[in-house]
Amino acid sequence: MLTRNDKILIFSLVAIASLSFLRLFFISNRASEALIKVDNLPVQRVSLKTDRRIDLEGENGRVVIEVREGRVRVVESTCFQRICINTGWINKPGQNIVCLPNKVLVTIEGKEGPKVDAVSY
Repeated sequence: MLTRNDKILIFSLVAIASLSFLRLFFISNRASEALIKVDNLPVQRVSLKTDRRIDLEGENGRVVIEVREGRVRVVESTCFQRICINTGWINKPGQNIVCLPNKVLVTIEGKEGPKVDAVSY
């Protein structure tokens, strides 16, 4: 038979586990800004809350960056392999897009959330 203290202990452990689970998977630490650098010099700090297109002149040509719905990507670039375009959308702190021929770097800034490197069932 469970005593009153046993029930309180079980309830407390379940509550702590539930809150940890919610924080880990549902509360997102959304980034609010992206830093754009050209030739390793900061050019512009962009809010991800406002949709816009940014035209930049890189080392070897033009680079167009799009900000939409809290995400950012490179839409156009004059580089040869177009790796920056193929990177696609980024929206988490610490992610970045690099266009080496044009020396353009786009980095998402903000507090990094918890990182999960494995899930067990």
